[in-house]
Amino acid sequence: MFAFSRRRMKIGRSKGHKSDPLHGSRSPGGHVSLSNGGDPITASVSGRADDLAYRCSSDSFDLDARALDSSENWAVLPTEGDKPAPRFSHAAAIVGSKMVVFGGDSGHQLLDDTKMLNLEKLTWDSTTPKVLPSPIRSTSKLPACKGHCMVSWGNSVILVGGRSEPATDRLSVWSFNTETEIWSLMEAKGDIPAARSGHTVTRAGATLILFGGEDAKGKKRHDLHMFDLKSSTWLPLNYKGSGPSPRSNHVAALYDDRVLLIFGGHSKSKTLNDLFSLDFETMVWSRVKTNGPHPSPRADCSGALCGTKWYITGGGSKKK
Repeated sequence: MFAFSRRRMKIGRSKGHKSDPLHGSRSPGGHVSLSNGGDPITASVSGRADDLAYRCSSDSFDLDARALDSSENWAVLPTEGDKPAPRFSHAAAIVGSKMVVFGGDSGHQLLDDTKMLNLEKLTWDSTTPKVLPSPIRSTSKLPACKGHCMVSWGNSVILVGGRSEPATDRLSVWSFNTETEIWSLMEAKGDIPAARSGHTVTRAGATLILFGGEDAKGKKRHDLHMFDLKSSTWLPLNYKGSGPSPRSNHVAALYDDRVLLIFGGHSKSKTLNDLFSLDFETMVWSRVKTNGPHPSPRADCSGALCGTKWYITGGGSKKK
């Protein structure tokens, strides 16, 4: 867990539109964690478990400091309904009292199903969403994918990128309306990034910030892009300073709507445990020096930002 103070990082609150109080950060290779903002509670949909018998799971867990006497222990949430099949490399996002889960890898095939968990009733709802036809795609079917990212925006969930079948050259952005249960492809303009998986996406207001990932040729990336949700336009972001090295399956968070945090991930040759910050007022990358015990090198981990605390959970490392 990382704890941040505005005084130490020399940042202040930005003016203008604030993002929703629901924050989530993830590494697309593993499980997914989401938070409700100020309270130390996270909802997690588990993913891959690497042991002697390779498997993945579909349990939901809850870290509730209030209900557990501030012990910060995980507890399995008993859910009912049409429970998702076990998977990893999926993505999830919370809209109101609903958690939307899409795609992933079962260990045998890529998945293209959409599942919704009612967080008040802890019931999985069966849904067969429609997909609006698009003039820029030959099929109206939502492609199965893994290693993608999802964030909430209003009543919708935005899906960005991922490794899909069939593969694409450019990054796709989809929108899912949780009220109408309709998926639609956003016809992006501008400098559209190359297709990738294992990247991260964070949101501030109507702006998405994409960092890193791995392209279709297996090349690790450290490029930074901005997507305007209102105009569906991609723009590259220029920055100063020595930023994170090319990587995938890292974890990211947006602190105070103006500081992007990047931790860990896989580089070309090793697993990382470095921490970087990008201040959007100065557009300068800085490596963050932390005190106390530091997380071991890891990728495919997950994180949730709760106030000034960033919870990091799970993940793993690979041998050089």
